[in-house]
Order: sequence, then structure tokens, then C-alpha cells
Amino acid sequence: MPGIGMLHPDGELGDGRECMALGKCLAIVNPAAKHGVTGQVMPAIRRLLDGVSGAEISYIESEAPRHALDLAREANGFETVLAVGGDGTVHEVTNGIMERPAGDRPAMAIIPTGSGNDYARTLGISFDLPTAVRQVATGERRMVDIGRCNGMWFDNSVAIGLDARVTAKAVEMKVRTGWSGLPLYLRSLFYVLFNQYHSHRLRVAYDGGQPEEVDLLALALTHGPTYGGGFLITPESVPTDGLLDVCAIAAMPLGEALWRLPFVIAGKHTRMRPVTMSRHASVVVESDEPVAGQIDGEVLLDTRYEVETFPSAFEVVMAGPS
Repeated sequence: MPGIGMLHPDGELGDGRECMALGKCLAIVNPAAKHGVTGQVMPAIRRLLDGVSGAEISYIESEAPRHALDLAREANGFETVLAVGGDGTVHEVTNGIMERPAGDRPAMAIIPTGSGNDYARTLGISFDLPTAVRQVATGERRMVDIGRCNGMWFDNSVAIGLDARVTAKAVEMKVRTGWSGLPLYLRSLFYVLFNQYHSHRLRVAYDGGQPEEVDLLALALTHGPTYGGGFLITPESVPTDGLLDVCAIAAMPLGEALWRLPFVIAGKHTRMRPVTMSRHASVVVESDEPVAGQIDGEVLLDTRYEVETFPSAFEVVMAGPS
């Protein structure tokens, strides 16, 4: 369970500074995140947030899939939308904000209470709740890159191939087992490796160039270093360089994949022979047969993926002093 504590008893940060990053803020809470843990700890989170001086926070709970998206899209008159939940909640809030007119989009902040919390990692937000509250309260409002894939906005990552099949299995296992985070991703990964292991013939075009036919096990396109609850797929990726970090893993025998897996988990794979790392503004992927993809954890099946990044087009609250 996420750590619970209290802010300084005077309602500020303990050194007289007011918390100006949030301003007038709508907190969208997913009480079902992490198998209902968010709902259990929400009273403590609310006490922490209500102790933030200089912020005016309203609270509303999401009640069904896509509800957080609708709530964010309708967040009129707010300076910030605070997503309280996991990567699924963040993904919906992001898409809701981006459906608003370009000149009327609040910033997004995150209190991570979900299973993976990869985008919170990207923004430097702690998983300890009192620390996370202090970080967003003292944080820096900053424009970062945001991506779009097949009409859907994403903060952190798109993956095509084996990675997406692992995500689909993780969604299934999460409901059945109660696992979360990196242990859930690894358990799902081993299932896919031993039951659904195969590569894909893909045509990949970078930055509007000519497509190249390749045999890939997985293709990841990211704005942050991790996915899958901490899997360090693109260790040098940052959300402020105007580019997608791309990790292309070529087809290989299963035995070789198993041998290389620990290096991929630790982010030590980037110079290995079957791996190609690059940075691009746009990528188009095509296949003759439908291939699995995932967009910030949302699984789909398609024959064409159009992925592009929009530099400095999305305002977030990055971690401040904790």
C-alpha cells in the first residue's frame, strides 16, 4: 500500500512557502486503481492535499472506463487537473485535456496510486504519498512533449509486437491474480515468451522516409525511460527533447531472448546486436496481418500504426522539492 503520512501541521511545507503549482485544481480520483487501494487511502490523500496552502482543490471520482476522460474534458475553469490513480487514469485524463480547445487546457499533475505508474516516474513523482503531495505542490509547471497514435494521445509509450501482447496478458492477469507493477509485467512476459513467442514482418518508415521491411520481436516508442511498471526500455528517454525514443528489437531465438532479458530489464541492452536505438519525430508501422499494439497500456490490434510527437504541447507539473 502506498505510504501514508502528514504534511507540516501549519498546512504549508514547513518552511513558509505556499504551494502555487496546483492553483485551482480538479482532482480526478479513480478509487478502483490498484485493486481498490486508491479508494482505501483516499481519505488520507485528501487530508494531505487539503493541507496544501495556496491551492483550491475540488474532488470527483471516476465511476467507469472513460469517465476520467469525460471529467477532464469538462474541467472548465481549472488551472490544473490532478490524476489520482495509475497509468490508465493518467491516460484518460491526458486525452480529456487534449480534447479541450488548445488555449483552454489545464496542466496535469499526478498522485501515483496505481499498478505501473510509469509516467509518474518520468515526471519524477515519488510513490510515497506525502512525498508525492509535496512534490506536486512545490512542482514546476512545464511544457513537455506529447504523442499521438492512430488518433489517441499518449504521454509515455507506444509498443508494437511482443510488448503489446505482454500488456494484454498483464491486463488479464491483473484482474485474476491481484498482482501489479513490475512483478505483474514479468509474470505476463514469461507467459508470452513460452506460449506466444514470435516476431512480426513489419514495414517501418521513420520521419516520412521510405518504409523498410524488418523482422522485429518488439518496437517501443517512448517519451519516458520505463514501461511495464519499471521496465527500463529506453533509459535515456526524456519528455522534453521533441523526439520519440525508439527501441527496435530484432527477431531472435527464444533461448537468446531469455539470456538477454535481464539486460533489457536493467536498461543495459541498448548496445546489444539485436537492438537498434534511435530518435524520431514520427514513425509509421504497417503489417499485412493485424499486430498487437499498446498505447499507454491501452491494447489494440491493427495493421497500421501512425505515431508522432508534438514537442512542448502538453503542460504538466513536474516534481518539485520533497
